[in-house]
Amino acid sequence: MSGQPAAIFDVDRTLVVPSSMEKVFVPFLIRRGYLRAPDLARYVLLYLARGLGGDVSAAQNKAHLQGKDPGELERLAAECFQSKILPRISAEGRRCLNDHRRQGHLVVLLTGSLEPLAAQIQRELGADLVLSTRLEVKNGALSGQLEGLRPYGPEKARLVRQLALTHGIDLACSHAYGDHHSDYELLHAVGHPHAVNPDHLLRRKALARGWPILQF
Repeated sequence: MSGQPAAIFDVDRTLVVPSSMEKVFVPFLIRRGYLRAPDLARYVLLYLARGLGGDVSAAQNKAHLQGKDPGELERLAAECFQSKILPRISAEGRRCLNDHRRQGHLVVLLTGSLEPLAAQIQRELGADLVLSTRLEVKNGALSGQLEGLRPYGPEKARLVRQLALTHGIDLACSHAYGDHHSDYELLHAVGHPHAVNPDHLLRRKALARGWPILQF
């Protein structure tokens, strides 16, 4: 029995260009006074203590948010989205997403960005589902830890396969859009992969496999 086709979109540098939503959000939080010098120092110290390097490890470090008010973070996320991120949504990406919605496909956003930002773009684009990075809350404040795994690399593919089971999605008939080589397993999980604004490694893999290469 066949399931429903889905259209699964990475967000950062795929629908929102040219940089990630969080790279826009953090300077905004500093300007608004939500993040101060001790918060940034905590982030840097944890980064150095772990000897971290590379995009994945840095993105998982949320020590700068420890002790912060989650409600205020949501309010600032809405403000930042409207003023700074909304203009960065690709017009071509929006048209592509709307086309899938008109075809009756289940539209899914899959992003490593923070949940308060992901909720804003889900609302703006009318996506059916969004999977994003969730922040742990303890005693009414952010703990500086993640709740669950961050949707990144192989975790994206695992989440999509789980969605296929829980939502009756036919992955063979589904589309996925991603920009980074870490999205390769996500793209490989569906019948219709699309490399969007691809980095060098993803472009090379897409060319080798005959995947469409799009510019949003």
